[in-house]
Amino acid sequence: MSRIKDVYPIWLERLRRAGMDAADFELDLLLEAFCFISKKDRLLYPGRELSAEQIERLERLLSRREEGEPLQYLLGWWEFYGRRFRVGSGVLIPRQDTERLVELALRELEDIPSPQVADLCAGSGCIGLTVACERPDAQVFLLEVSSQAVVYCKKNREIWAPHCTLFQTDVLKGTQGLAGLDAVLSNPPYIPSADLSSLQREVRHEPSMALDGTADGLCFYREIPPLWRDALKPGGLLAFEIGYDQAQSVCALLKEACFEGIRVEKDYGGNDRVVLAHKSSQ
Repeated sequence: MSRIKDVYPIWLERLRRAGMDAADFELDLLLEAFCFISKKDRLLYPGRELSAEQIERLERLLSRREEGEPLQYLLGWWEFYGRRFRVGSGVLIPRQDTERLVELALRELEDIPSPQVADLCAGSGCIGLTVACERPDAQVFLLEVSSQAVVYCKKNREIWAPHCTLFQTDVLKGTQGLAGLDAVLSNPPYIPSADLSSLQREVRHEPSMALDGTADGLCFYREIPPLWRDALKPGGLLAFEIGYDQAQSVCALLKEACFEGIRVEKDYGGNDRVVLAHKSSQ
């Protein structure tokens, strides 16, 4: 048996040496998730004993974290728009920047009753399922090709919005017969292939399929607009998350595909993050 106050500084130093900037935050999350010890408990009862089993469990988790495995995968969940989404190896981790896409889409759909929405490259389902939670009257379709990601998408659908429809399909090969959509939303792979090897160590643990936007990073922005345009109602919304330096290129591709009202919105860090456009109402 070991007391929290004895082992905590040792574990904290291990994470710091491994380059974790928020080592104390991460360690407190792991302690709460796997030892049921909150930060408050740790501070109030520093002499509390940890069992050998708890020590062993944390040691294993810290070793995996030192090797660069994302904290989110260790926890098995991550928060998005105030909700916990199940994640693990094989699915992209939800990120705060993507909340901006959801926020803007919800604003666009505000005055549309019972909107029909497709989430392309859905991954964990965080975009489409959040829309479904925020707009219970919406009919939401989730489309994802990866069998590994679909496992998590199904779990999250059962937790948050079981009424949503999930297709395991390649969104670049067809629209599953969907039509009359009010919105098509997507956070597609957008990192140029050559840049994948230089990504942060944690990001390299995420599935390359969810990151690799081919040579120029623009494959999905090039293919989705002309393919999915006919699935949208006149005036329907197409909204993409983009890389910080891709706004000009994505806007040009949308214009080429005959979309109108194209605009770029920034994330909370001041970077270009979302491009929105509408199908012609004519």
